[in-house]
Amino acid sequence: MDSTLSDLAERIEAAETLVVVSHDRPDGDAIGSSVALGLILRKLGKRVTVVNRDPVPESLAFLPGSDTITRLTAPVAADLLIVLDAAGQDRIEAAFWDHVAAIPAVINLDHHISNTRFGDLVHVDAGSPATGQLVFQLARTAGWPLDAGIGENLLVAISTDTGSFRYPSTTSETMRIAGEILDLGVDVGRVNQCLYESYPLRRVEALRRLLQGMRLDFGGRCASVKLPLALTHELDLQLGDTEGVIDVIRAIDTVQIAVFFEELPDGKIRISSRAKEVRYGVGAICAQFGGGGHTLAAGARMAGPLEAAEERFLAAVGEVLG
Repeated sequence: MDSTLSDLAERIEAAETLVVVSHDRPDGDAIGSSVALGLILRKLGKRVTVVNRDPVPESLAFLPGSDTITRLTAPVAADLLIVLDAAGQDRIEAAFWDHVAAIPAVINLDHHISNTRFGDLVHVDAGSPATGQLVFQLARTAGWPLDAGIGENLLVAISTDTGSFRYPSTTSETMRIAGEILDLGVDVGRVNQCLYESYPLRRVEALRRLLQGMRLDFGGRCASVKLPLALTHELDLQLGDTEGVIDVIRAIDTVQIAVFFEELPDGKIRISSRAKEVRYGVGAICAQFGGGGHTLAAGARMAGPLEAAEERFLAAVGEVLG
C-alpha cells in the first residue's frame, strides 16, 4: 500500500541531506514541484540539492529558485532521495541512478496512474491533477511554512498540468489550494503573463509551421502535428517551445484525440497525446507502445523514422475511435 503524506513528512523531517529530482525534459509541474519542495526544505534547515538532467525551460526561468537546479554529474551522498512527477525510473537518465546508488531511501511522490511504484516510500494519487498539488498537501499535512516564492512555483506546477484549470482533472480541492496559494501573496497576473503571454517569436513561428502541416483523420476526430528534427534545428527551438501546441489542435470542435509527434536527436519519436473523453482514453494507447501517463493525457517514445511511427500510432488511435 502507498505511504501516507504523514509517513513521507516523518521520513523527510528525519533526514538532514536530501536530493530532489523530477523527470527528464521537465515541464511546469516537474520544475514547479521540485523547486517548491527544495525551497520548503531549505526553510526547514535541510541541505537540499535539486537536480535534473535538462536545463530549466526558458519559459520557466522566471520562477524563484529555478536557478538552483543543477545536473548531477558524480556520485552523491545523502540521507534521502525524493523523486517527483516521474511515473517510472526510466523517466530519469540511467546515469542519475548510478550517482544516487548510495542513498539509502527513496520517496516516490507522483500523480500518474501508470506509476510503477518504485522506491521505499510511495505516494501516488492518480486523482490529483498535478504533483505540485501533492507537494502543497504534503506541506500542509506536515505544518511546514510556505511563502510567496514557494507558492509561485506551486501555482505554476498546478496551472500548467491542469491546462490553466481547464482539464477535467481539476477538482474543487485544486481550486481551494489555488486560493490558499494566492493568499501567500502570489501575483497571479504576473505569473500568468510570464507563463502564457511572453513567448519568444520562434515559439509562435513553430506553431505556425506545425499548424500548416496539421493532419485530420477519422472524420476529423483526430488531429495531429509532427515536428521533424530539421525544423527544430531551423528554428533553433528550445526545451518548452512546443508546450501548448497539442492544446491548440485539441480545441477543434470535432476532435476527440490530439497527437503531437516530435523527432528526437537519437532517432526516437516522442509522442504526446490528449483526449477529451474517458471512453477515448489515450493512456491505454500509449501503453501499447511502452508509454503511459493518464487516461486523458499520456505519452510514449517509439522507434523512428517519424512517418512510420506516425502511421503506427494513428492506426492504434483509429482502433479506439472506431
